[in-house]
Amino acid sequence: MSSTQRQIIVKRPGSHQALIIEEVPIRSPRPGEVQVEVRACGINFADIAVRLGLYGAAKGLYPLCPGLEFSGIVKQVGEGVKGFEAGQKVFGATRFGGYSEIINCPYQHIWPLPNSWNFERGATFPVAYLTAYYALYHVGHLRPEDKVLVHSAAGGVGTALLHLLRLNGNLVVGVVGSSIKVDAAFNAGADHVIDKSTDDLWHKAEEICPEGYDIILDANGATTLMGSFSHIKPTGRLLIYGFASMFSRTGKKSLPKLLWYYLKTPRFSPFDLTSNNKTVAGFNLIYLFEHVSLFREIMEKLLRWDAKGLLPPMPIKSYPFEEVAKAHTDLESGRTVGKLVLTL
Repeated sequence: MSSTQRQIIVKRPGSHQALIIEEVPIRSPRPGEVQVEVRACGINFADIAVRLGLYGAAKGLYPLCPGLEFSGIVKQVGEGVKGFEAGQKVFGATRFGGYSEIINCPYQHIWPLPNSWNFERGATFPVAYLTAYYALYHVGHLRPEDKVLVHSAAGGVGTALLHLLRLNGNLVVGVVGSSIKVDAAFNAGADHVIDKSTDDLWHKAEEICPEGYDIILDANGATTLMGSFSHIKPTGRLLIYGFASMFSRTGKKSLPKLLWYYLKTPRFSPFDLTSNNKTVAGFNLIYLFEHVSLFREIMEKLLRWDAKGLLPPMPIKSYPFEEVAKAHTDLESGRTVGKLVLTL
């Protein structure tokens, strides 16, 4: 049995070249941990932010292994762990470290892999669906009559949002950035799709819902935030969970672009929020990891829905573990749909 494993490390934030595959020692699982031989690890925009040094939760942690979700086979369990055994297929969420051949993860953040799932689905399910459910039901207080607009509707979280909104019976408008993503948004559950490459976004949004929207979900940042705020109705909720427009498609951190988008990002006055009766809320899934009961409650509900066939498969594109730089490049291009995953 080997005493080392391969792990993708970011020693110092930077471009795609900052993603380095290294041999590192394999640590035995501590009490309460499950050791998993990873077969697939999901890729998220948070990983790009980690690589670039723009992820607040990663500050002071470099050198760091990115990755927030994975699937694989249990190798061994630490003291006090019940319900898992060697050879069992599992999937899970982790606060970094997912880009590994072997991972030790608290048992509370691991679940048995459903029989109908492959490893790719297991490694791409947690972040997108936990984010989507938490956004809609815990932050957005979703009601069946709500009219909802979803930016980046063909991405991983966007697709999960559309799946959950269709399940809840809401009228949903999906916004995409290119014509190649329109069908994906319709297939995921959008009633209307606005293609920003051919349509005037806000003119079309007003045509569909002249009275405004109850909820708008925005992970773009400066490019759409003020327009989103303007198009929620009184009692409406603007939910912010990312700033993708700040990222350069070159894979490098552009300080002038970052500064420009930082200055362009709107600051919402509490006086305006109160007088307009509007809510603006931001959240980040990674800070929910210590809220174990909530984390597991949401996942168990999602798994029950999936077992009933209520959650369609997510579009997934796979890359070999060694092609992590290409996977990051493709995600940054803005031309992918669904989720990307590294396989081992």
